[in-house]
Amino acid sequence: MKRTHARSYSLAAAAALVISVTGAGCQSSGGSDGPIKVGAINGITGLFQTPEVPKAVKAVFEEVNAAGGINGRKLELISKDDAMDPARSSQAARELIKSSNVVAFAGSSSAVDCGLNRATYTKEKIVSIPAVGVDPTCFTSPNIAPVNPGPFTLTTAMLYYASETLKRNKVCIDYTVLPGSGGGIEKAIKDWTDLTGKTLAHKNLAVGQGDPTRYLVADKNAGCEAVLYNATVGPWFQQAKTQGMQKVDFIVAANSYTDANAKVIPPDMNAYAATEWQPYTDPTLPGNDRWAKLVDKNGIQKTAFSQGAVMSADIFVQVLKSIKGDITRESVTKAFKNMKPISYPMAGTPYVFGPGNEHNPIKGSQFVKADKGGWKVLPGGFTVPAPTK
Repeated sequence: MKRTHARSYSLAAAAALVISVTGAGCQSSGGSDGPIKVGAINGITGLFQTPEVPKAVKAVFEEVNAAGGINGRKLELISKDDAMDPARSSQAARELIKSSNVVAFAGSSSAVDCGLNRATYTKEKIVSIPAVGVDPTCFTSPNIAPVNPGPFTLTTAMLYYASETLKRNKVCIDYTVLPGSGGGIEKAIKDWTDLTGKTLAHKNLAVGQGDPTRYLVADKNAGCEAVLYNATVGPWFQQAKTQGMQKVDFIVAANSYTDANAKVIPPDMNAYAATEWQPYTDPTLPGNDRWAKLVDKNGIQKTAFSQGAVMSADIFVQVLKSIKGDITRESVTKAFKNMKPISYPMAGTPYVFGPGNEHNPIKGSQFVKADKGGWKVLPGGFTVPAPTK
């Protein structure tokens, strides 16, 4: 997907720059006895479930511990399930900070954590490196910096792909928007308009579950040539086929990029998916080899979310190894605020936390297409949308 008005990043260069978290590195000198406690808030039950994430983070930590830990200290992950419940999420953050005395959060994957706990993280001067940032505050908080581009940056990339790569003139969007995320989606659409000068032919940000017929009929009536969609895949594509929409390009969000969804998309429908990291369905891509071996060894489900888990844990360990002296909440926060960018071959751009009030360091997306019950990786590598000429 190389274009004259887009910036492409060399994954070969990134692979050469990334530093192994299990090999030789700068170890912290000194330090207290006992484990280094790390917190995470994950969706294990409830509407947004990511059970593979804490498993993958723990697998990375166990790998580091087996190699001697961080200056002889073991890493201990303490994960709490918030079940997408606001009260549980807030309580989990307080308990991890006050009772468990964690030095930081790494590998969180909650749909409500950032918005509810951002003030707490700022007040307690503790950093969070989520595996999966979901709501807008994950990317607009001084003490939170996810390792994924996020649904809003990704939405801009999807719109850009539809209009600039697929050359579709009438681009539409049908989204189920999580509470508190509407502003993020609207900004993503505006960013695309600012980049391209184009506007949507049709927009529905209140798509519900159940029969999708009325949404697809509205798309047909609007003459949509490309439709962005982020809800249940199977019924949507079956009804789209019934409506005779085989010539429409449907682009699904990262949450729909799964093996199961590829199998239920009719072979005569055009379905694309945007990925936040290297497409996980191809373990030969740069960076995927380490992730694939780790999750296979530990019997963890291969998903894009488990990619984010491994990346967040790897980045966390790398920064801890740079700390000179005692590893405490204060020294970890300082290390992330002062860190240099780390290139990670599974992601489109280098990761850096930094001192700013907003953090959305990972940009770019790759695209895959549903093909014969699976996903075919499309050429071009990572591309970050840039203004068209």
